[in-house]
Order: sequence, then structure tokens, then C-alpha cells
Amino acid sequence: MCETDRRSSAPPRPSGAALAPRHRPSAGRAGDGLVVFRSLRCLGLVWVAVTVPGVTWLSSYAHSPEAYIFVLVYLASGTYTAPGLVVGWYTLLRAPDDARLGFRMLYAGLCMTFLIGVGLLVGLVTGWRWANVLGVPAVGISGLAHIVGLAILVRTRSGRRALSVDIVEAVAAVVAVTAPLVVLWGPSVVRSEQAWFTVPCSLVLMFTIAGVYWTTVLCVRLGPGRRAFQVCALALTCVGVVNSSLQMAQGVANFTLPAPPLIALSSLTASMYLLVPLYVPEFLPPGLSRLPPQAQVRGARLATVVALAGIGALLAATAHVADERPWAVAFSLGVVTLLFVLAALRQLAAFGETRRLYRQVELASEERGRLLTQMLERSVQDRRRFAGQLHEQAVSAAASFATLAGAGYAPRGASPLVTEASALVRGELGRHADSLRDLVLAIRSRDGDRRSRERLGTPIAAHLASVYGDGPTPHLTVEVAESLVLDWVTETVVLQIVHEALHNVWRHSQAAAVDVSIGTAGTTVAVQVADDGVGFDPAQVPEGPGLASMRSSAAVVGGTVTITSAPGSGTVVAARLGAGGEAWPPPSEAGTAPSWPPALRLVPDLPVEDEEE
Repeated sequence: MCETDRRSSAPPRPSGAALAPRHRPSAGRAGDGLVVFRSLRCLGLVWVAVTVPGVTWLSSYAHSPEAYIFVLVYLASGTYTAPGLVVGWYTLLRAPDDARLGFRMLYAGLCMTFLIGVGLLVGLVTGWRWANVLGVPAVGISGLAHIVGLAILVRTRSGRRALSVDIVEAVAAVVAVTAPLVVLWGPSVVRSEQAWFTVPCSLVLMFTIAGVYWTTVLCVRLGPGRRAFQVCALALTCVGVVNSSLQMAQGVANFTLPAPPLIALSSLTASMYLLVPLYVPEFLPPGLSRLPPQAQVRGARLATVVALAGIGALLAATAHVADERPWAVAFSLGVVTLLFVLAALRQLAAFGETRRLYRQVELASEERGRLLTQMLERSVQDRRRFAGQLHEQAVSAAASFATLAGAGYAPRGASPLVTEASALVRGELGRHADSLRDLVLAIRSRDGDRRSRERLGTPIAAHLASVYGDGPTPHLTVEVAESLVLDWVTETVVLQIVHEALHNVWRHSQAAAVDVSIGTAGTTVAVQVADDGVGFDPAQVPEGPGLASMRSSAAVVGGTVTITSAPGSGTVVAARLGAGGEAWPPPSEAGTAPSWPPALRLVPDLPVEDEEE
């Protein structure tokens, strides 16, 4: 379930209006929780298992820099990025809606990676150095697209945490890790004879280090589940760090290092570009939005440990090369200063984030207080309503007796005593009728009965808040037809059905919004609860106790309940109360709102206990 700030009651729509699902149809889904079909995933695994050893074996014949680059780009990379583009496009079209933008950026990064390989091959075959000159900006664009895509995915699963804190932490982590490497090996990379190769590799190393941070954060916030997707994503970045480091070392060594191990590592890295799209889930877990705001307050332990470890490594590296590289001291001082500035910025952003989170706790507390007040008011209104119905019937009975007594009926030849008793009864009944009328006016609300939308909306919103507790709740919209008038029995059945449907939303749907519509359809009461959650296939899921309870409640007033759902399309619970047409009489007067079923009546011949009292 995605979070919302408050529950609300929107203006009513025409009764019987359908609620449109917020997800697109699920055509073409794999049916097992993943976007890509099982057979295609198996084929991809077989392809990786067969080609990685084959490419590694072929690399043993690469005895020149040109041959190494050809095997690296054409075999170790193109063997997986080319089919990865096809599978990635298929996955992108069917990816979860809220993660679509992040997957688009990742796909753009994959496309740029493929174009970089094409440029290297063109430069290798034709000798055109322009392809190599464009290597650094191309790597920058590709790496930036990957990082932005991961950051977007992290944001969609971060609940109410601020993305600014994650960005500052990521920059600090990259600086802390790469600064010692620059001090130790920076000059060797820049001054290498193969700088056209080593400089882009160093840039790739920086982006993959950032990728490790963002991927780790994404996996942590997704929580358990979707393990294959998380493992492949982590393998792409973690193995990528080792691969880019060794490729940079290969360039510095003028391509004299053994090729097979490096090509095997590069093949494993590139194969993740194929495996990650194969294991993209249909629905990503909600992440931190499943937690209450107070549980989303972050700590600073990991960021502090990484920064301190980086500073320690930087100082050690600077001390090691200070004599031959005087610039290292000034560089280290600048890096340490930058890390302290980033730590201060991170602290300020985290402070603002914490204040916003606890403001959500305050809003939730205020909302509970408002709902409690409304529920108490509704309880008072209910007591007045029921008492009014009972006393109105008592008044009607007393008036009937008074009318009968006032008819002056007495047997012929009745004694004056009988006539006097009849007059006495008539007067006493009249006084009782007046007293009962005064009591009805006393217990009746000054403003009359509440409108149906307020009477139904308050317990519905209160129930949703109680079900979700401190956790974030879906955005609730309650729409009730203005002219709807329900008796106590039907109103109770409506609330039971809606409450059970909302309970199922909490248990299964992961919905961001829930729409409740209560109106009329002919001579029936139409109730509809629609959510935009994950949905399910009713043919594949057995009927649970929740649906059975709703059907039982509807049967009390001659109604029916239907469920409409599909994976990715949300769920709609629709109830028609009085669908049989016999339990609900039509309105007695034109323009008068009907009351279904007949109003509450006194039950005659109730057993009386302790009659002597």
C-alpha cells in the first residue's frame, strides 16, 4: 500500500457510477510474478551458462591489444547486451507503472553501453580515432543514465524519506572510496600509453561504485522477496567494480595481463544485462511505504562508517606517496574538507526529513481524534434515531387507542359508570400521547438526522484508519448518493460489506487509493469498493472467509456480492442489496427518497422475565 496523508470524502458522483481501475490490463504477463515467461528465462540462463565458458576459451587466442579489444567488445559484451536490448524493451513495456521511468533510464544506459561497444569496434576496424575520443563523454552519459534510473527506483520505494539525503550519502561514499585510488594510481591511469582505454575504465569504476551504493539501498528498501532480481542487480554492480578495476589495470599494463580471467569476468558482468530484465517482477514490493512514519526515520551509522574508513585510507595513501607526489597532500585536504561539508549537508537534510516524518505522526493523531469525535457524535445520533422510531410507534399506538375511545362507542343501556370510565380512559390516553410527542421532540436532534454521506463516511474512514494503524493508508474516497436514505438494518449490512472489503485491501492489495461508492440502482442499493492494488485472478484464488462474510451479510437483505479483478488491474467489490426485487418496495410518493427495507418495528409478544416486578 502506498501512503497518503489523510482520508477524504469526495463530492458524490451519480449513483451507480463505475470506478475505473488505475492499472492497465495484464495481458502478456508471465503469470508467476515475473514479467518475462519462464521458458524465456530458462533459455537466457542456458545461453549464459554456455557462452561464458566459450567466450573465455576463445579469449585465450587474443595475443594482441586489437584481438583483446575485439573479444572484449564483440564477444564478452555484445553476446549479452544485444539480446539484453530486446528483452529489456519487452520488459520495459510491461514493467510496473510506478517504476516505469526508472526502467526507462536504465534501458537508456544499456543502449548507450551498446553504442560504446559499437564505437570501439568501428575504431578498431577502421582506425578512426574519433570513436575513441568520444569514449569519455559516452561513458559519462551511460553511467549517469544508470545512476539516475537506480535513484528513481530507490525514490519510489523510499516512503517519505527524502531523496536529497540519499544523493548526499551516495556522493560522499563515491568520494571516500575513489579518493585513495586517485592518490595511488591516478597518474598511472592518465599517463598510460593506452589512456584512451584506461581513462574511460576509471570513469566506469566510479559509476559502478555509485551503482553499488544505489543498488544496495534499493534492495534494502524493497525488503524480502524478488530475490533473483535483487541478486542479479547486485551482481551487475559488484562484479562490475572488480571488472572495471582489472580492465583499467590491463590498460595500464599495456594489455600484457592474461586475457581469459579478465574476459571471463567481463562476460559475467555483461551477462547481468541480460539476466536483470529476465527477472524483473510484475510488482515491486512497496518498500518503506509499508512502514509507519516513525519507523522510516533513518540512522547515520553506515554513512559515517564509510566516510571515516575512506578518510583513513586516504590519509594512509597520502602518507605513502607524499614524497614523490606533493600534490597528494593538497588533494587529500580538499577531499577531507569536501567530506565534512557533505556530512553537514546530510545532517541538515536528514533533520528536515525527520521533522516531516514526525509531522505525519502528528497528522495521523489529529485524524484519529477527529474520527473518534465523529464516531461519538454518530453514536449519539443513532441512539436518538432508534429512540425516535420506537417512540413514534408508541405515539401512533396511543393515538389509535385514543381515537377508538373518542368514538363514543358504548353498549346500549350502559351504565353512567361505564360512560364515565370511557371518558377517563380517553383523557388519559390523550395525555400520554401528548407526553410521548414531547419526548420525541426532546430526543430528536436539533438539526435533524445527519446526511447519509456523513453517517456512512465516518465509520468507513475510522475503520480504514484502525486497520492500517500507524502505517500509511491508501487515499480513501467515499461517495454516497445525496438522496439515499437507509434504515438501520440496511445501513449495518452496507458497513459490514465495506469494512470487510477494506480489510481485504489491507491484507492483499498494496493499494495506493480506494474508492467507495454507495448509491441506488433502480430499486436496489448499489455498493462498490474499488482499489488500484495488485489484483488477482479470481479463477486461481479460492474464495476466502472475507468474501463469504460479505455474501452472508448481503443475503440478510436479499443481496448479492461480485468480485472483479485481474493481476495488475486492481479489485472491485460490487454488492447489490435487494437484487431479488421483493425485499425493497418502490417509493410510495414521487420524489420521495425510498427507505429500504421497511422501518424498524416493535416486536410483539416478547417474553417478560420477572413479571411480578
